[in-house]
Amino acid sequence: MAGLLAALACLSAPPSHADEHGSELTRFLHDDAQAVLHFRSYFLDRTNPTPPNNAAWAGGGWVGLKTGWLYDTFQLAAVGYTTQPLWAPLTTDGTQLLAPGQYGFWTLGEANASVRAKGQVFTAYRQQLDELEVNPNDDRMIPNTFEAYALRGVLGPVNYFAGYVAAMKFKGVPYFVNMAERAGAPNVNAGMALGSLKYGDIDKARLRSSIYYVPDILTSNYNDFVLGFPVTESFRVRLGGQFMVQGSNGLNLLTGTSFGTFAAGGRVDLIWGSATLWGVFTQTGSAAQYQTPYGQWIGYTKQITRDFDRAGERAWQVGVICDFAGIGLPGLLFTGSATLGDNAINPANGGALARMNEYDFDLIYQVAARTAPDWLKPLQLRARAAYVDQFLNGTLTSIEEYRLILNYEISFSGGR
Repeated sequence: MAGLLAALACLSAPPSHADEHGSELTRFLHDDAQAVLHFRSYFLDRTNPTPPNNAAWAGGGWVGLKTGWLYDTFQLAAVGYTTQPLWAPLTTDGTQLLAPGQYGFWTLGEANASVRAKGQVFTAYRQQLDELEVNPNDDRMIPNTFEAYALRGVLGPVNYFAGYVAAMKFKGVPYFVNMAERAGAPNVNAGMALGSLKYGDIDKARLRSSIYYVPDILTSNYNDFVLGFPVTESFRVRLGGQFMVQGSNGLNLLTGTSFGTFAAGGRVDLIWGSATLWGVFTQTGSAAQYQTPYGQWIGYTKQITRDFDRAGERAWQVGVICDFAGIGLPGLLFTGSATLGDNAINPANGGALARMNEYDFDLIYQVAARTAPDWLKPLQLRARAAYVDQFLNGTLTSIEEYRLILNYEISFSGGR
């Protein structure tokens, strides 16, 4: 009897500290850990008004690993990226799918440690940032990534970001450079202070604002709003506006002189079920072209080939989105738009620049059929086409660009 009581006492005893630590390490390194394997194939062919043209076909993608949260507090993550030439003539360099010279490369684009407490997360070293003007611009083989030290979180209804960005890896190269060099000041070493606030959601009411400061190089502030409301059960309207202002600061080391400019725009979206029709107008200040060294231009008139952010430029855009799920073709999405830009000038001398029209077409298919096997559903196929007409002094020149993109991703977790 004494032996039986002793055995029952052992079974009912609380686990030792060693058992607790072991269980926590298992969750950290295995049970809650995640891995991703993303394959991408990308073909780009651009015909310019004068040679050389730009063309290449690249393959690659990324492999990512992320641990679970150790004691709900500490996490590690890393992502290695690669792009390799499948067809890349030296005579058509310049697609940004590959490094200059049409070379492939490998790079450790992300490698970071995170600490969280009460819903707030601090992440240090190489990571992705998507903070309005500082963003991944993932429209080639590899996105922009950044060396940053950043605090993110939610305070009440507001999402915030505050951090210091030391360096950036541009999407078409394997190396990181400091933020002054990336902006175009090669003999200056400077980092960036970056902050943003975001509130609400796009279907009701959303406000966003960000600011960055690179000493002696650039200060830039972006703001936008969206208001959405239903008109009938199947018809909704969204109204949006954006305003951004930018200029040199301190010693004006980017250009050697002081400069400043702005950009503003308005947008209306009319949404009927699975179809959206939109219209846009934007205006850029005449003192300087708007600078976008740290990510994709997020002005409303951003197109495949042109940004429509030259000094003095005003632009109009109309577009349509059609989701074919409503007619029995789930996963098929078409976007088309036309953008007309004029009044752009050379800010140095006030001379007129070409009037530009761009027409974009984008067709995306994500496997979504109910009968499709699970292993096929991560497959996405995308075809893009852009046609640009440029008019100057009675002369027409044109650009044609075609892109074919395949994405396929497999993800794993220790729990399954």
